Amino acid sequence: MKKMKKWQIWTAAGAAVLVIGTTSVMMFSHPNSPNQEVANETPMVQTVKDGSIASSVLLTGKVTADQEQYVYFDGTKGDLQSILVNVGDQVTAGQAIVQYSSTEAQTAYDAAVRTVNKADRQLNDLMTNGVSVDTTGDDEEDAKSASQAQRTVDSQASDLRDARADAVDNMNKAKALLDATIVKSSIDGTVVEVNKDVSKSTTGTNQTLVHIVSNGHLQVKGELSEYNLANISEGQEVVLTSKVYPDKTWTGKISYVGNYPTDSGQANNNTAGGTQGSGGAKYPFTVDITSDIGELKQGFSVNIEVKSSTQHPLVPVTSVMADGDTSYVWTVEKGKAKKVKVTLGNADAENQEIVSGLKKDAQVIVNPNEKLEDGKEIGKYDKID
Repeated sequence: MKKMKKWQIWTAAGAAVLVIGTTSVMMFSHPNSPNQEVANETPMVQTVKDGSIASSVLLTGKVTADQEQYVYFDGTKGDLQSILVNVGDQVTAGQAIVQYSSTEAQTAYDAAVRTVNKADRQLNDLMTNGVSVDTTGDDEEDAKSASQAQRTVDSQASDLRDARADAVDNMNKAKALLDATIVKSSIDGTVVEVNKDVSKSTTGTNQTLVHIVSNGHLQVKGELSEYNLANISEGQEVVLTSKVYPDKTWTGKISYVGNYPTDSGQANNNTAGGTQGSGGAKYPFTVDITSDIGELKQGFSVNIEVKSSTQHPLVPVTSVMADGDTSYVWTVEKGKAKKVKVTLGNADAENQEIVSGLKKDAQVIVNPNEKLEDGKEIGKYDKID
């Protein structure tokens, strides 16, 4: 047998590679290749439903309690006697939390009570004993005297009743001042701050004695710019996200949008002359959280994605095709394909908003391909939810 030279062996190996490569090309160009199967796949049809897509408006806010109470030091109520709660205590509405001591308030109330009691004694004595009348034996003259005496009693009784009414008013006012020395909780909640070391000077009036937050639903509060104000309204739904839990979302609804700028926003606006560069005025807003709170905590900063307040037909993004500047979808009507020109709105990763051209309950093809023809029967197709 004749030996092959080394270069001949290499050439044969190359020929073998060439054959393998040619075979591979032929295999992937076969009519039954996977690419062809995708083109011939069974159409999937979905019923169009109305919905909304998140708008481009993004806000930020902070998670807060829906109710909270701050009790500040008030020197007009008297000397601070004691704070009746501690951090972590659970309190109920109407429970005493701060006690002032005021000698003047107590003295005024005691004096008012004595005045009322004195008026009661005088009125009772008058109505019981009346006034004495000396009789003369002359029936006509005695009748006149008795009538005069009765008028005197009635007049004195009226004066005493008026005096008593004034005394009761003063007593109620004094009682209100005395009651004010006891500060009560206005909500059910948890005590989160207690400050027993406060200044007794007038500068101490802004010092917090007790801070209570409710145990109810959480809210998100923040400020939006004047440029977003026109696009935000009460009732709009939102999606909340937190950097602390990036894989979780919460839902909410805008419950309040202020018509007047916040003090800080107005101050910034006035300082900068109201230019756009300054950020403009800031308006407060509140979001009620409608989903389970889960891991969300008070004080968390969250991002807020605002959903559009309008409802439009929504279709899967895969159903939308383009022909130049024109967008269209394929629908099924009476078993036939129909090409429908549409105007697009907002979109997210899954859904496309259709502003015009398509109505709710239309049957849209989710996976259209180039072989669809307007008016041609489709035959078999799969319907999905």
